[in-house]
This record gives sequence, structure tokens and C-alpha cells, in this order.
Amino acid sequence: MRVGKDAFQIKSPSGAFQLAVGTRVANWNGIKLHLGFAPKAAVGVPFLHTFDTEKTLAPLLQANRPVSRPRGVVVLDPGHGGVDGGTKSILGNFFEKDYALDWAKRLKILLEARGWRVVLTRDVNRPVELGQRVLMAEREQADLFISLHFNSASSGASGLETFCLTPAGMPSTLLRGPEDANIFLPNNAQDFANQHLAIRVHRSLLQTAGMPDRGIRRARFMAVLKTQQRPAILVEGGYLTDRNEARLIATPEYRQKLALGVARALE
Repeated sequence: MRVGKDAFQIKSPSGAFQLAVGTRVANWNGIKLHLGFAPKAAVGVPFLHTFDTEKTLAPLLQANRPVSRPRGVVVLDPGHGGVDGGTKSILGNFFEKDYALDWAKRLKILLEARGWRVVLTRDVNRPVELGQRVLMAEREQADLFISLHFNSASSGASGLETFCLTPAGMPSTLLRGPEDANIFLPNNAQDFANQHLAIRVHRSLLQTAGMPDRGIRRARFMAVLKTQQRPAILVEGGYLTDRNEARLIATPEYRQKLALGVARALE
């Protein structure tokens, strides 16, 4: 149905999907997400690209279905570690690597209480090569891989983001240099499940943490995602370069909320 001059909405039992002609930004039940291609209109009728129908809309229609857990194993990947501190907090000598590890440890307890076997790519402050993180998930034959991070920006950005791999044939939401949009990477075999996992986790985090929504996004450059053989996402739990969010991230209470948000999404 038309809900504005160039805006349209599709309703289903699992929620409402709203798009606008000419923009890649859409939303599902008020949650921001990014399409591969801006919808077009012909004779007043909106057309969604076939890739977005299959890779974006279809997983949303099953968002209320629990994630698959045939082995009940999840690998949690606290970002950075060792001399790689990740983002430094605007508040002082506090680093992403420590906050991410604490988030992962809190989440491990909650997931184990829900029947998952949880493996951490690191459980202390030590360096772990990106390739080793992927190999660890493969060795454990994990059902899911979730990488935990905190964000940074030069100015003004705040809120939660969830990333999965860009499907072959689509342009990415976030670029770091030129990309081949037609390349098929190993994790592209999980496109549907990646988006399904991303929407469940992102939705639950927004509900639990109450943070601004920067949306579900896609990228190809993230080494911990592109060669995974299982559903895999990367979550940014807030901006350490934003003074208000850095204060929140520094509190155990907020990191517990982040852990609870992810845990509820995997129930």
C-alpha cells in the first residue's frame, strides 16, 4: 500500500516492510536496514530488485523463526586484543578490546544458561589473527559466529549497527576502497541465514539497550565474515568516540544489556 508520495509498505504476519522509491534505506517494523538497490517506480508502482526480494525481504518474513542450532555451538569473537586495542575511548585510556571481551564473557554465561555451547576466540587480552578466528569456528563446527565490537567515527555518529556479508551482485553499504560487487565469497552461501540472524540480533539489541538505530548493513572487507561456512555477523555495540555512548559503554550495566540483547535473539 502507498503510505506517502514515494513511500510504500508491505504487511505480513511477521511485520511491516517500508520502502521508498529512489533510496536504499528501508525499514522493517521501524528498524532501519539498507537495500542493495534503490527501488524504482513505473506508472506509480514500486519495483524492488530481485536480489533484495531474495536476500533482504525474504529473511525478514521469517524473522520470528528461531535461528537454527543443529549442534548448539556458537563462537563469540571479542574484537582486537593484545597490542591491538581497537578504538580508544574519548573518555581516556580505555579500549575497545577490553569492553568487547567483557561483553563476550557476559554473553557466554547467558547463552550457556540457554543450552548453547559457547567458544570464545580469546578469553584474555591476547592477539588472535583474523584467520585464526575463522579457523576456530570451523574447527568447532559452530552453528553461528558473532563478532563483538565497539565503533568509532570522526564526528557525530552514534548508535548500534549490525553487519553481515554483502551478497554477490549487490553493492555494499560500507566500503573501504574499491570492491568487486560480483565476487562470490564462501560466506555468501549463507546470505539468507546471515540476514535472518542479523535482524534477530539487531532487533533484540535495540529493544534491550534502547540505543539509536544505525541499521543492518552489509560489507565485504571484514575478514572474519567473508570466509565463514556458517551464519556470521559483526555487531557494533555503540561509539567510543561519542562522549555519551562512551560513558554508557564504560558501565557494566550497559554491557550486560548488550549481552542480554544478543542472548534473547538466540532463544
